[in-house]
Order: sequence, then C-alpha cells, then structure tokens
Amino acid sequence: MNKDDLQRKLVEEKFNPRSYSLEDKQKDEALCLRCENGKWCVFYSEKGLQTGKECFDDESSACEFFLDEMRSDPTTKNDWKSGFSM
Repeated sequence: MNKDDLQRKLVEEKFNPRSYSLEDKQKDEALCLRCENGKWCVFYSEKGLQTGKECFDDESSACEFFLDEMRSDPTTKNDWKSGFSM
C-alpha cells in the first residue's frame, strides 16, 4: 500500500479529512504520515508536538499502521457523534 492507496481507503471508509494528514505539512489535532530522513513516520500532531511517533523503513508498513490507527479510533469517522447533547 502507498499513500495514494491509503487516501482512497480513508475516503471509502468515510474518515473525516480533518482527523488526518498525508501531506508534508503538519496538521494540528490530526494523525499524520510523513517521510522524514528516509523513514516513514506516523504520529499524532497537537499544538506543534508529535506524540506516539512510530517510524518505518517502508511506505507500505507505515500506511498499514496508519490505517489500523484510524480504524481503532471511532472519533475519526465522519458520522461520529460525541453522545453529549448541547
């Protein structure tokens, strides 16, 4: 799997585009995938910090990990409701 395949899967599975970034630019409060110094890194970005950073030697492994992380968090879906009423 590469970034293009991953992007298609994220759209197909209806993940909220605000909850992730596959671009080189770091997005705040999102799961990010970037190539850094020849490694593919997945991390959560919040207020400029990179937390839970995992790096991989190949794009495919990083993309698989990224997709698993997205699938494990129901708040990343377009149809997620918090359960709090306003």
